[in-house]
Amino acid sequence: MLKEEYLQQLLTALYNSNALNVYDYTATNCGNAGEAFENSKDWTDELFNDKLAVYTDGTHTAMQITNFGKYWMLKGGYESFLKDSESMKKHHKDKDAHKENSLQKEKEELTEARLKLTHYRLIGFWLALIISCIGFILSLSNLVMLLNRNK
Repeated sequence: MLKEEYLQQLLTALYNSNALNVYDYTATNCGNAGEAFENSKDWTDELFNDKLAVYTDGTHTAMQITNFGKYWMLKGGYESFLKDSESMKKHHKDKDAHKENSLQKEKEELTEARLKLTHYRLIGFWLALIISCIGFILSLSNLVMLLNRNK
């Protein structure tokens, strides 16, 4: 039995009953020997991780369906959940790629703006230095003219 088939049947059984012992259900419907019974713990943990069902006891043998699981049962079961989650993963990948491209463009724009501002700072520095030098030279020439006048 395939994992998807088993989880679909288990989710249907959970939907039809209030609570269900996973091992009793698997032994009754699939037999004690087989892939379904050997992997039932791993597969039911997958239902738990996908938030379609919750464990109702401390030993993690009894399960109960969640509202999210009921929603997916009404939408078509575990297989439709898988199909939709795959399309959501593709959508998120596309969205992440678009976001990454926009972040890359934003980084490039910020780098250009930083370079431009650094250029303006350098121009301002040299302009201030030149004006200071001109002021110093003018004050020296004024001092020389004052000293020559007094002689």
